[in-house]
Amino acid sequence: MPSNTFAYRAAICLIWALALWHSWICRGLFVDGFAFLVQIAAYEWFFYFYPPRIYAMIAGQIPVMTAVILGVTDLHWLGRLLSLGFFGLPTIFYTAALYRARRDPVLLAVVIAIIAIVFLPVSFFIVGEYNTLYAFATFIGITMLTTERLKLGEGVLLAVLGAFSIRIYEAMVYVGPLLIAMTLWRVRLSARGAPARELAAAFLYLLAAAFFAAGTWVAYDSIVRPFNALSALHLDDTLQQARNFWHNMQFDFVFGPALVIVVWALVRPADLATIRPYRWAAIGLGILVLSPLLAFGDTLIRPLAKSQYVSRVMGGMVVCAILMAAWFYRSGLHVRLKAMVVLHQPPAARRFLAFACLMPLAVLPSDIFLSQSWTTFVDDTRAEIRRGGIIPFEETKLSRWPDILLVEDWVMSTQTLAVRGSDADGIILPPKAYYGEWVPFQPEEPPNMGRFYWRQ
Repeated sequence: MPSNTFAYRAAICLIWALALWHSWICRGLFVDGFAFLVQIAAYEWFFYFYPPRIYAMIAGQIPVMTAVILGVTDLHWLGRLLSLGFFGLPTIFYTAALYRARRDPVLLAVVIAIIAIVFLPVSFFIVGEYNTLYAFATFIGITMLTTERLKLGEGVLLAVLGAFSIRIYEAMVYVGPLLIAMTLWRVRLSARGAPARELAAAFLYLLAAAFFAAGTWVAYDSIVRPFNALSALHLDDTLQQARNFWHNMQFDFVFGPALVIVVWALVRPADLATIRPYRWAAIGLGILVLSPLLAFGDTLIRPLAKSQYVSRVMGGMVVCAILMAAWFYRSGLHVRLKAMVVLHQPPAARRFLAFACLMPLAVLPSDIFLSQSWTTFVDDTRAEIRRGGIIPFEETKLSRWPDILLVEDWVMSTQTLAVRGSDADGIILPPKAYYGEWVPFQPEEPPNMGRFYWRQ
């Protein structure tokens, strides 16, 4: 069984290796990412259009904007840097959470489980700011659970992060109250009889809680009073899709085993110190490891990049549920639940951590499969536009299996504009079935990209 040190270092190496690889292959351009890249290149400035998420939007674009200001005009490299901003931001928060949890095997397992259940299987659409919020919430929650006394420096950091959370993502409407409660609990627990220095730190913790409350209000207001008609339509679509979270095979077969452990722990808590519950839960992980083999059949029963999008709401709820369970584990109330008492015993804690370490490894094969599919898709797009002119989508390889599984209708023309190597390259039209719907620009009149081209 892995030691705490090995587990947290290995987890950090894994998530950063994936972040760098995903950035190198420009996976951050999937769907909206292409639109972001075109807008950034066309206006040579940050692309932000939705006030309730503006802080997360700008933070994710810092690497690419730094390159633009320094004169980089290669859209391929700018796509990599945009991807790095999108992947790097949540990865920084998860890294910090792993570091904070490194001394407690159960809390460390909690962070690794969140990465395995939520981040890896729900982040193909990494441009979505929910990825940053869930990582942010994990770090704040673990910080509150591992802080023994209030610290001035930590209070400053939390206050700054609290201000950042004011405009991060609509899911703050339910994530925010949990962060507020955990912060107030920590202040109440640590401030009793504390010296003046810690009381000054307590003010900053409370300020962070106030900022979390402001973020919750902004999220609530953006839901009840959408920014515009398109935002209202998008919100309705998101709520409709939320019930289809189970369409994401990667999420199902890593979340399912976690549920097996939870139910088993409630029914037979003493078994957490044995291999029994983990042996049964490992069946789901084994299926997930083998899931890329389903791609040999022309069916939709396989890991799908677009299916990850429908799991994002459930992903946030899972993060909150796991953090609440970790809170119960660290509080004095844990003695009321036999499973939590067992987890405080070293043998059970080590097995719990060992199983958590298997979870992200089980997601890896499907992640690699989808990433390789993305690389092929981008290469095929670049090959098709070399014929020049206005190209009907139906006449391209992208309209056929398996490339079509990565196609998003509205972004088709924007995608081809982003990967053009010269003005002679063509523009692919959206699918005929999509004609008449909204597109960022008319393919016959693309925006002027100036000196920006995709150089292989």
